[in-house]
Amino acid sequence: MGQFSKVAVSWSGGKDCCLALNEANNNGLQPVVLLCMMDPDRDYSRSNGVSKQILEMQAKSLQLPIYFVPSDWDQYKDNIIKALTKLKNTYQIEGCIFGDIDIEGHRMFEESICNETGIIAYLPLWGIERSTIKNKMIRLGIKSKLSVISKSFNIAEFIAYDYHMLDFSKLKDLGVDICGENGEFHTVVYSAPLFKSLIHLEVQTIYDLKSVLLCDFIATEISKPI
Repeated sequence: MGQFSKVAVSWSGGKDCCLALNEANNNGLQPVVLLCMMDPDRDYSRSNGVSKQILEMQAKSLQLPIYFVPSDWDQYKDNIIKALTKLKNTYQIEGCIFGDIDIEGHRMFEESICNETGIIAYLPLWGIERSTIKNKMIRLGIKSKLSVISKSFNIAEFIAYDYHMLDFSKLKDLGVDICGENGEFHTVVYSAPLFKSLIHLEVQTIYDLKSVLLCDFIATEISKPI
């Protein structure tokens, strides 16, 4: 896959896929569409719990189309393969960008579905040290808020916090991955270098679900300072 190859972006609305998109763009790839897997019972992205309204605002700000695929976990693999096949035919993509860092099972799954689709899995964050990723996000101005927190960890106080404002030393002391790579928390991005406008987020409701806290935000599009 060479420079300017068209690629899709596996998009959850969170910080990692946003950084992966930024890195891929800087490496000469051409993102042409966002692919977002959705909870089939609610209009939220899987895992990150980002509302469809906010996801559409992010896509508009990135000036990219977004393709939504509702799916339960049992049919997830089949549905994402069908989606990638459709995107390959529609946008002539040669690969798909993923934001995983070092969970081998995730990489194997992503490579498997891309192989079945006849495209390449591209993981620009793979193997990078956590503090390097965190610092790069902050330096680039990728700003996000914690949208979901696992109740398995004692970090409920951080729901709806800005990621760059977290007490990362405290997270480490609590045994929490500072990138949330193991599902400790998920985020929703409201500002990034590639965003043409910003998204103002206000807390609407915090839901206490079986295993997680989920923050539902009210979003408003605002002009980006020149």
